[in-house]
Amino acid sequence: MKRHIGRRPSTRVAAAVLACTIVMARGAYAQQNPPAQTPVMPNMPNMQAQNFGIVTGVVTKAAGGAPVAGATVSVTNNTNGIQFSASTDDEGRYALPSLPPGTYDVGVQLGGFKAFRQTGVAVVANGTQVVNAVLEAGDADSERVALLDRIEQLEKRINDLESSAVLSEPETRVKRVEVYVDKNGIETDQPEPGAEKRVTYQRERVYRRQTINEKIEEAMESAADQAVRIGVDATTVLQGAFRNKGEDPYPTNKAYALASADLFFTAKLAQYTSFFADVVALSGAPPDREIPTLTLLNGYTARLVNQNELNLREVWLRTEFFGQRLGLTAGRLDLTNYFDRNAVANDETTQFISDALVNNQMLGLASNGTGAVFEFDPKKSFTVRFGIQQSNDDATSLSDSIYSLSEVGYTATPFSLPEGHYRLWFRANNGNVESKHAFGFSVDQKISPAFSLFGRYGQQRLPGEQDHYWSAGVGTSKGFIFNPDDSWGVGYAHMNLASGDKEHLIEGYYNLQMTEKLRLSMSLQHVVDTPSGASKFGYLLPGVRLQAAF
Repeated sequence: MKRHIGRRPSTRVAAAVLACTIVMARGAYAQQNPPAQTPVMPNMPNMQAQNFGIVTGVVTKAAGGAPVAGATVSVTNNTNGIQFSASTDDEGRYALPSLPPGTYDVGVQLGGFKAFRQTGVAVVANGTQVVNAVLEAGDADSERVALLDRIEQLEKRINDLESSAVLSEPETRVKRVEVYVDKNGIETDQPEPGAEKRVTYQRERVYRRQTINEKIEEAMESAADQAVRIGVDATTVLQGAFRNKGEDPYPTNKAYALASADLFFTAKLAQYTSFFADVVALSGAPPDREIPTLTLLNGYTARLVNQNELNLREVWLRTEFFGQRLGLTAGRLDLTNYFDRNAVANDETTQFISDALVNNQMLGLASNGTGAVFEFDPKKSFTVRFGIQQSNDDATSLSDSIYSLSEVGYTATPFSLPEGHYRLWFRANNGNVESKHAFGFSVDQKISPAFSLFGRYGQQRLPGEQDHYWSAGVGTSKGFIFNPDDSWGVGYAHMNLASGDKEHLIEGYYNLQMTEKLRLSMSLQHVVDTPSGASKFGYLLPGVRLQAAF
């Protein structure tokens, strides 16, 4: 704060008097209550010795080295600004005990001398720091500077007190009262022979003390809980396709683009109950419309229904019970979003682009539908999930085309490694589909804080036959990267169908965080397909993905 000397003499004098009064009071208290005489009750731990430190020393004059009595010694905590003060005795000694561990600035002041200051004094628990001060003779200017510095410290303390001042706000509460009424209508608060017990309720006004900061935070939290929040996730994927195996009619030297925009609506309806809606729009032409691979080369293609059209992808309510151990999500769902999750290969916006590495291909769900997910999480190692939904938009009853998933998850730290997640799932579908049942598992295991391995396997049953799928790879963050929040990964996927069709796919990506809300990813895919009864073909597909979330 800019100061104008002489404009407020009465305030300056009052502050100076207040400063002197505080210093004298603290000095007197320190002399009357030295730390060495602090009583310790029997069987009570000595908190001063265990948790606090001490700053002590001697203050002398620069000329002659005589001790300085009555000097004010203050230490200021660099973290929270809290200040402790003491005065020197006749031998120039001082002691400031019971200081919380931290870094302090030590200052010594006395009229007629220049102020002494030493910064960065480290106070540790159960330790003593010795800070000796030598005071040089001062002049009128040095005394004025010292006084102004003291006044500034006092003003700062006053501002701190104002910011933490408490409010006393009346609140109306209902109190339950039990009384006993005898046959004469006399009420007592204790049971009496022949008295009848009655329960009444009384309103009372009470006062709850509350800081201003708490009041502001309470108001902001209340407004946030009652508001509907909107989020946007926009992604554009550009891909090139260069054929390196096979001949016509497979296209080559082509460029493709697909843009997706998700608009999210969320609201907190009650404690542990929330609402979510996702409206999605897609536009463009992905490579999957021309290149007949077994799996999608762009995972967003599965969401493309019609060009330039808004679709309500998901809308549901979620609530939790029994200490948030049991969760229920119900509405229009994509059930595969809640099962076979994988920390390394599950997000097409920031990880792999190809669907073969984003999802287990044996899950076998074609469209979203009405359904529910039940999740039991005892907050230990195991979790259990069960979900059902309709998988056919043309279903005529709730029992038609029911798709269900069951999953057991386990979290462990095997062989002294960091955390790993293991999931085993089973799928059933009573609709008009070839595969009625399938099972699979998913693993992601950290090898170090930066590196994680992942793997998936899936098998679906057909009449007299089976289809197989598996994938594996590595993902990393905060390791061998340009920026701290970048990530990269490499994965391989293999499909082997009972029909004789096969596919091998490998992909690598690097995800660059440009800003907090903007990411740019570079990817390179190589896929080789061997269709049953047709010639083998392969493609090299470089890609760029730009993703913004806000």
